[in-house]
Amino acid sequence: MPLRRTFLLMAAFAAWIILADAQTKRYDTDFTVSHSDFLISVPLDVERGQLYITLDFNGRLLRFKLDTGASQGILYDDVQLPGVRVLGNIESEDATGYRRLMQTVQLPPFRLGHLTVSGYKVQRLRRSIVRQGEDGIIGFALFNKGIAARIDTREQQLTLTDRRDHYAHTPGEVLKYRLQKHVPYIKISPFAKVTDEVLFDTGSRLPYAVNTRKFAEMRSRHPEVADQIEGSTYGSQAMGHFGSERSGQITLLGLQCLKWGDFAFHDIHCTTVNGGSHIGAPLLNYGAVVINPFRRQLVFQPYDGVSSVTVANRLHDLVIVEHQGQAMIGMVLQGSKAWEAGFRPNTIIEAVNGQPLTFQQFLRYRWVRSTPYLFTLRTPQGITTTLRALWPLQYNQQE
Repeated sequence: MPLRRTFLLMAAFAAWIILADAQTKRYDTDFTVSHSDFLISVPLDVERGQLYITLDFNGRLLRFKLDTGASQGILYDDVQLPGVRVLGNIESEDATGYRRLMQTVQLPPFRLGHLTVSGYKVQRLRRSIVRQGEDGIIGFALFNKGIAARIDTREQQLTLTDRRDHYAHTPGEVLKYRLQKHVPYIKISPFAKVTDEVLFDTGSRLPYAVNTRKFAEMRSRHPEVADQIEGSTYGSQAMGHFGSERSGQITLLGLQCLKWGDFAFHDIHCTTVNGGSHIGAPLLNYGAVVINPFRRQLVFQPYDGVSSVTVANRLHDLVIVEHQGQAMIGMVLQGSKAWEAGFRPNTIIEAVNGQPLTFQQFLRYRWVRSTPYLFTLRTPQGITTTLRALWPLQYNQQE
């Protein structure tokens, strides 16, 4: 082999090794905080069932969602923040099971209360319209580092401490958590004598959702579970960072009692999902939660010292999800006004009153209540139809 060709091949191989190394980044929590032996409380903004904290980047205040279902977190790519350092790529999986290689970046130092946090890593992500009003996400990595926390939505406070024994004997219903993909899973009881290992996910607006496959196993082993089925439909209702969940059969459930330890949530209406089982932010309406990473514990502290609550939530008649940039009807409850109007799952909304709309344009559309609109729809078989219906019906945009 000629010397020049050998040199070029060696150079190309070396460049490939360097490139491959630059493209991979391990998960880590190698950030530092400016103080030790601290106990601080910072404001917690609660909006539309989601939790937000404000981070101070050298005088620039950015709003981050507190999401225990995320590992490190997110910085949206349209946020121009000086001092962001690109580290490489990491394979990430969203709540619906989709995987993607994402760019990992290190945030510049920021203040959280009187603490200065340095070296915190997040992933870069394209922002969608459903994530307007926030600049990024802070994930469970904040606590995995060794920072205990108490989330109190009634007082709207997030209390943080590095003191190992501060929450060692805190009162409440204690559940051990297991880290899976760097986020916390606990065992709850959705039915009598039945347990489900679920993700504690403050980023979810659902009080509880059970994985479809898991529910089928529960039903086969415990036939009495079928008594709490309220119906079924077909479609998808959840959206992760990378898209909506795969369509499938959805079972509608009316749980008589969901238990966190000995604490009981009565009359919870929920569904099966194709993604993982999880409990979400709505449960924080009824009590504070302590995260104790030193003992791998989550502690539910009911407000007013009660032993049970009645949730009595209701499911949305219709769910809109994103599909390839367009608005798609993800799920419709049979017998609802949306069903009676003619809306069906997996149907793309191509236009309203003759105006073609993307998913983002659909969500921005200025609806006039009690006004009929002409919808141009495309079925999964590619057939275009139109129907006239009042809007908005009771629907939910999922994320």
